[in-house]
Amino acid sequence: MKKELSKLIAKAPQGPGVYKFLDKEKKIIYVGKAKSLRKRLQSYVRPSTKLGVKTEKMLETAESVEWTETNSEVEALILEDNLVKNLQPKYNILLKDDKNFQYIKVTVQKDYPEVLSVRRIEKDGAKYFGPKTNGTDAQRLLESVKRIFKLCSVRNITLDPKGTPLPGAKVAVRVGGVAAKRPCLDYHIKRCVGPCAGLVTPEEYRQQIDRAVEFLSGKYEAAIISLKKQMAEFAAEKKFERAAAIRDQIHAIERSAEKQLITDTDLPDRDVIAYAEDLAKNYFVVFQIRGGKLIGQEKFISEGGEAPAEVMEAFLREYYGMAADIPKEIIISIDVEEKKLIEEYIAAQTDHKVTLVHPQAGQKDRLVELALKNARGFALQSRTSWESQEKKAENALAELQKYLSLKEPPKRIECYDISHLGGTETVGSMVVFIKGEAKPADYRQFRLRSTLNKNDDYKSLEEVMTRRLNYLPDELPDGYKIRKAKKNEFKFIADTIENGPVNNEELDYKQFYLLGKGKKIAGFGRVRALTDSVHDITSLWVDPKERGKRLEYHLMKKLIESSKQKRLYLNCHRKLLDYYLQFGYEQIAAPPKPILDKVTRAGKRGRDISDIIYLAYQKKKKDFSFESRPDLIVIDGGKGQLGAAHDVLSSKGLNIPMISLAKQNEEVFVPGKSEPINLPKNSEAGYLLQRIRDEAHRFAIEFNRSSREKKMVKSGLDLIHGIGPKAKKKLLAHFGSVHRIREASQVELEQVIGEALALKIKENL
Repeated sequence: MKKELSKLIAKAPQGPGVYKFLDKEKKIIYVGKAKSLRKRLQSYVRPSTKLGVKTEKMLETAESVEWTETNSEVEALILEDNLVKNLQPKYNILLKDDKNFQYIKVTVQKDYPEVLSVRRIEKDGAKYFGPKTNGTDAQRLLESVKRIFKLCSVRNITLDPKGTPLPGAKVAVRVGGVAAKRPCLDYHIKRCVGPCAGLVTPEEYRQQIDRAVEFLSGKYEAAIISLKKQMAEFAAEKKFERAAAIRDQIHAIERSAEKQLITDTDLPDRDVIAYAEDLAKNYFVVFQIRGGKLIGQEKFISEGGEAPAEVMEAFLREYYGMAADIPKEIIISIDVEEKKLIEEYIAAQTDHKVTLVHPQAGQKDRLVELALKNARGFALQSRTSWESQEKKAENALAELQKYLSLKEPPKRIECYDISHLGGTETVGSMVVFIKGEAKPADYRQFRLRSTLNKNDDYKSLEEVMTRRLNYLPDELPDGYKIRKAKKNEFKFIADTIENGPVNNEELDYKQFYLLGKGKKIAGFGRVRALTDSVHDITSLWVDPKERGKRLEYHLMKKLIESSKQKRLYLNCHRKLLDYYLQFGYEQIAAPPKPILDKVTRAGKRGRDISDIIYLAYQKKKKDFSFESRPDLIVIDGGKGQLGAAHDVLSSKGLNIPMISLAKQNEEVFVPGKSEPINLPKNSEAGYLLQRIRDEAHRFAIEFNRSSREKKMVKSGLDLIHGIGPKAKKKLLAHFGSVHRIREASQVELEQVIGEALALKIKENL
């Protein structure tokens, strides 16, 4: 434990709160809660405390600790939960793949409710069922509910009190804000009862929705009794077709009910949660028991933590922070230390009291054993799959190390590709693989500036590599330093600036940063405040004898970092445009008035301003992907593309292994060699490189396509008279893309924007 950290911990307060450990870059690496902050933090320092491996690694990385006091333990728990979800600290126990969880949503608050799958719960009055970890199961359940209860697939059906019902309809309705034209296809094939044309009233349709909700809640008997009663009523009224349709629904529900694993009418609604640990990973199984039946089984994985009680507590907080259906009783295989506190937290997510039970014997214990058996099986199954994938990745990386003569297996591999359509909409892609597995969160895209409307892959690669490598921290050449200018250096600065000394009011030595070696000044520049909000970088100079050492790059970077402004301006001659574009500047057509006034004054002093262009630099948030150093860079292309990219790498003085993969014969080229290296065909290393290259190509094409579609929206829909921003937004929200709008039928378009505009689109798009 570092002395500075121990001193900070000694100052912690006695009350409840949340504490955060931070690394040397001030990034939060662990968040915890405590009944007493001082006691909890001191437990990390106390020699007698036995710490887990993960905690010891965290403390080795930690450089400081911060805390937030709260009024109660419950407040601390809620704050901790929010911070962990938002910050995703490295050493906290986190569920994996939460973005893949799905819910079944029933919009019971609408005139004609819809049943659909979503990935987020919103406070909109709808009923939610989930989360479901298997997307296929969620979609299958959704389709079953729609088929069994004959629910309509058409979205946004609302009553139209002022409208006129269609012939044979009971009420007038609108679909997506447009008066209904005809029943949907599902109605014609007898898969729905026609709410999209007003053939049923909201009250009649609500009966079907209520039974669907009961079904999703696991209450099959109630749904069957209700359906049998309605079937008898239709039969008495001699509506035999309707009665037969309901009979089929009953049979479908009974088949679903037969698949249940547990059947005991005495069992109340409850969840059973069991957890098994294997190879530093935690495997959870959740049994959802409703109405005496096991209606669902969900599985989750999190990274290995410390004590089992801590792992279970973290899971309970995270799972019930997102669960749509929380029962009154939760049975757990591992007891937690702060049971009352967790019960209060879970109860706060619903409208009833919640009890946590850790059984020791009896029926509840048998349920736990069954869930635990499933959790262990899940762990074993995952371990087999995980070991297989991990082994393949390890072999591939070991082979790459061997064939490319690398010092170590390349942990982080970055691959770059360029995509364009005849030189238009040129974009670049960067994909990242960590330990042989894709890491989409680290992917990045580049909209190119230097090759706008040009078909030049080499120059495009130069821009992409320059912009990417600019993020990597690099050092000044030996002996060079950047510092603030001193008063006695004012005359040198003034004499060096073009046209000699300028007005002293305009030139303040305190604004300047100097770059030099010993007493020799090799370059300088400044950030000048023209107004409170408009700052520009100006007076840049590097000694011609010192050029070629990237000194101006280091000076520019320092000037950008020194300014508190989020946006900086610069003006230069057009011949330098490409140079500054590579720094991340963008050309602007209408600079602020103070910039224009400054250039006008320079013109009056005799400077040539006929070919001046204006640029702006927008500061961006810290990008941890860009600031991570790759162990291997892969270029999609042949020797030419590799040469262009490697020139950028060399110009920056970076020593990072780089190769290219030519698509035609899957040849691997390395810088300085005309012949490809001998990489055996069908090797794990070859498969990995091809997978990475294909992913970069897919990502680039996807970005190029989306860019072109946006352009098509502008040049296509915008040229159709009568299609304004609102209509365009409706169309894109409904169909998702211009291509789907073009392919849509006249009827489909009419349901979104009406007959007249739909006709215009079919004629003009």
